[in-house]
Amino acid sequence: MTEKKKRPSTKKPTTAKTRRNDRDMSRAAQCKRVLEFLKAGPQTTYSLRARGISHPAQRIKELIQLGYRIASGRVTAIDSDGFSHANVALYAVNDREPDLVDLMETA
Repeated sequence: MTEKKKRPSTKKPTTAKTRRNDRDMSRAAQCKRVLEFLKAGPQTTYSLRARGISHPAQRIKELIQLGYRIASGRVTAIDSDGFSHANVALYAVNDREPDLVDLMETA
């Protein structure tokens, strides 16, 4: 009887230290990253593009359709080439539900 040789495993070990795949460009992965970035602080269209989000406005729209409360405003921002642009979107996630004070302010 011949002895079978074990082949080395090609699978990466899964540990708590395993990094997420920052190169995953699927819609779901981009939406997840956008949400992480927004939870860290407000982001402009250019800052999201610099972090690998190919179409920030569409990803924001998809997150809103999923029920996330994301506010947007307009600011002047500098692009990756150093040019200044007016009316660039600035996005921020709003984690809390409106309370009575918020409702009174809008009335």
